Amino acid sequence: MAVLAVNALAAAPLRLPTGDTPAVGVPRIADGTSLRAPRSLRLRGLVHDSLTGFPLPGAVVQLLEDDASSGARSVIADDRGRFEFADLAPGRYRVGFHHPRLDMLGIEAPVRAVRMNADVTDLLLAVPSAAHIRAAVCGTGAAGRDATLLMGTVYDVRTGAAVADASVQVEWTEIDLGRRTATPRRVLRRTVTGANGWYGVCDVPREGVVQLAVHTPNDSTDRVDVRLVGDALNHQLLYLGSATVMRVAGVVTRDGSNKPIANATVSVPDGPSVRTNAKGEFLLDAVPAGSRTLDVRAMGFYPERLLVNAIDGAPRVEVGLHSFRSVLDTVKVLANYQRYSLRQELAERQRMGIGRFITEKDIERRRPIFLSDLLWTIPGVRVSRGVGLQQNVAMRGLFSDRCLPSLFLNGFAMFLADFGSAPFSFADLDAMVRPDDVLAMEIYASGQVPPALGMGMTGCGAIAVWTR
Repeated sequence: MAVLAVNALAAAPLRLPTGDTPAVGVPRIADGTSLRAPRSLRLRGLVHDSLTGFPLPGAVVQLLEDDASSGARSVIADDRGRFEFADLAPGRYRVGFHHPRLDMLGIEAPVRAVRMNADVTDLLLAVPSAAHIRAAVCGTGAAGRDATLLMGTVYDVRTGAAVADASVQVEWTEIDLGRRTATPRRVLRRTVTGANGWYGVCDVPREGVVQLAVHTPNDSTDRVDVRLVGDALNHQLLYLGSATVMRVAGVVTRDGSNKPIANATVSVPDGPSVRTNAKGEFLLDAVPAGSRTLDVRAMGFYPERLLVNAIDGAPRVEVGLHSFRSVLDTVKVLANYQRYSLRQELAERQRMGIGRFITEKDIERRRPIFLSDLLWTIPGVRVSRGVGLQQNVAMRGLFSDRCLPSLFLNGFAMFLADFGSAPFSFADLDAMVRPDDVLAMEIYASGQVPPALGMGMTGCGAIAVWTR
């Protein structure tokens, strides 16, 4: 690749800032300050990463005369990102740089045009900012939106080569809030990788979790969860190669500390499942290579689903789990409504004769150990034993004999059956909520879920738990 080729970002219609600050990625003339040019000039500058705010040590900086009358000169930026060219004749030059950071982002080096009449001591070469990259890919109209550009490169695990013409699909759930309802809808974006394996998807939510998948005629990744940060740009590398297998090693700890969590379950879909040892460590053998979803669960902790790349030389995966206590405290704060009003609403829905109800008196009479024990006798609900004391709950659906119902805790969706969003299962509610703390439970078959739960018609029914 020609390092000094003007890239697409440099040619994008971007707005020049005022003053002497150079626009990142846009060629601009830098003039020396002396009117009388000496015979031998110096050019000093800095290579900077606008995405991280740090310099780029080790960047290869190249300088070429504007008329290309002589060959290019190269220097390497020091550990502070600074570089220097000496013994330059007056004239016009083009300056660019190369660094692995640019390869990872899938962009070419920005080029600066410099007119040398005197020494230049403050030339800035930079990786374009997130806002500039998003504007170049998505258009300047995207700059004011509360959205991000999700971009990256797709690689083949076996060869290390970029994968062209791969289909990249991004999905997420948006919830339309009404006066008394919250209606979810699924949003889908698709794109195709370029010749260099690069992809970019515009107008993705700035924060939250989206599902990302890659498909080719011969291979595909899992539908992996990607947690986005609140920035104009989110970057994610993806890998294909499920025909081969890899090892995935890591450690599970309490979030915010180094305390290990023993006996946590770690698994990948359609792959192996293991438990962590006393040090919180795990090793998954025979994981299908490529980008996969790692599912981590432990009693008393919020389950975590994260993207891992099963490739040679991958770093150890470090997973921090939040306690259910902190998550439930948040839910209780959000659900700070008057319990008297809730009791009235529950009584009204019970009088309608739709669905089945488990009341405080039922719970006191039956004295269950786990919340799911209350569901053994409910028609259409199937409770089965899982690993250890875990119990799995399923319902009869409209289109299948057994499916996972939507779950609600104090009116907030913990799992939405139609969308597969949110990582909770009923086993997690068993670990989170004690039966003694429950005010009531509502169980609705498919097609009977009331609008108050914000779902309308659902293909697999719903279970709502209300705490005191």
